[in-house]
Amino acid sequence: MGCLKSIIKKIIIIALIIAFFAFGGWALLKQKLNDYKNPTRNEFVESERYYADFSSVPEDYQLTRSFNFFGYKKINAKYLPTGQKITIFDLRNENKISPKDFETKEIDSKITILLDKLKDSFITFENFEIINRGAYRAENKTIPYIVFSADVKNIPFKKIIGVLGAYSSKNKNSKASTKIILSIVDKKAYNPNIVNNFAASLKF
Repeated sequence: MGCLKSIIKKIIIIALIIAFFAFGGWALLKQKLNDYKNPTRNEFVESERYYADFSSVPEDYQLTRSFNFFGYKKINAKYLPTGQKITIFDLRNENKISPKDFETKEIDSKITILLDKLKDSFITFENFEIINRGAYRAENKTIPYIVFSADVKNIPFKKIIGVLGAYSSKNKNSKASTKIILSIVDKKAYNPNIVNNFAASLKF
């Protein structure tokens, strides 16, 4: 009897899966996922206001959401003329990294561990070097940042330039959390104005 019940359950599950695909369930799911990742500009500005006010971000930056698979919520801004991506991560608290770490240079010793936690691919970096420090001037907030270079591990002669910045803002629960701005590009494609202009357009 137990064996028969198990077989019936499997048949029902297979039937449901077939029905899901046959009656457009997969297409509907893909549409829902796309709508979440690519909202209208107005919807994005409203729903992600706890990161910052994005209403003044130029139109050549495409604003999108990402799914939270790695423990941190994140949003993206893609600079359409070159395809460079800027990601803002919500670390949800200020214990791991804070803007003060950039002032005290504590970030120098934390960058390797931080990038390893934030990466969304199997690519890893080595031979880090801090090549510049500064602060973006957004409306009502200063965002400290560093510019670093690194080698791509296991890819000979492949170098990248990365920009890493941090600021604090309040989430829906009114608790402050650290937001990380990160953009990594091939060394030959590095243009400091892409992240600079994006950060300068943010309002708080």
